[in-house]
Amino acid sequence: MEASCEYAALMEGRLAYFTNKEEIAGHLFTIQQLRGELEASREVERQREAEIEESKRKLVVAEAEKVAIQSNLDSMKEKHRREIEGQDRKARKDLHLVRLSLAREYDGVLAVVKRKLEQKKKETAAEIRLQEAELERLKDLEISLEVDYGLASVSDPSLSHLDLPEIFGDSVNQD
Repeated sequence: MEASCEYAALMEGRLAYFTNKEEIAGHLFTIQQLRGELEASREVERQREAEIEESKRKLVVAEAEKVAIQSNLDSMKEKHRREIEGQDRKARKDLHLVRLSLAREYDGVLAVVKRKLEQKKKETAAEIRLQEAELERLKDLEISLEVDYGLASVSDPSLSHLDLPEIFGDSVNQD
């Protein structure tokens, strides 16, 4: 029995240390409030984690789009560069062809001018020969006329008294 008494005394001592029901109810209420706040904090953290995951997913998608856009941009730049090179090659080729054509035209004009110059040269040379022949004929005629004049002045002295105009070699009609 003594053990029961001791046990009862121990229990009474413990009960003496227990707080009353109101205090327990207040602590219980505080614990419930803290649990509610903890649960709300956990929910906010889950939402933030979900937002972070969504942001990560969007970042991955945006990065993939960036890579695709950069690839398209690079390919468009390369295509543009090839087009410009092709246009430059075509322009150089066209310019070369125009220069060749212009050179041929100049050669044709030069050939025509050369032919005309050669023709003019031949005509001038023929005209000079003709004039030289005419000059020789006129010299021969002059000599012949001088001889005739000399003979005429010697053979008939009465003619020297006539008042005739003098004729010089310059005034002779060369036609």
